[in-house]
Amino acid sequence: MSSVLLRGLIAGAAVSLAFASPAAADSGDYLHAVQPVYTSLSAEQLLSEGLRVCSAVRSGMKAPDAVVMVQKDLAVSVAAAGDIAAAAAVHLGC
Repeated sequence: MSSVLLRGLIAGAAVSLAFASPAAADSGDYLHAVQPVYTSLSAEQLLSEGLRVCSAVRSGMKAPDAVVMVQKDLAVSVAAAGDIAAAAAVHLGC
């Protein structure tokens, strides 16, 4: 009985995912999340790097490597690079 219930739940989840609307990328929300914290970086720098993170991740780059990329590109700490990369993933639809 439990295997039938489990199969039903899995099938329902698959159908829900198949018909779910895609998340919309929102540069305004992204900038709202990072710009007040990283005031030494311009909106253009932050948005450009966020879009670069998404492009790199979509091309197969692993998240830790994307964080290192951000750290080097923007000359920020690992923690800041992680925040920026995470905000890109959440708000820019990576």
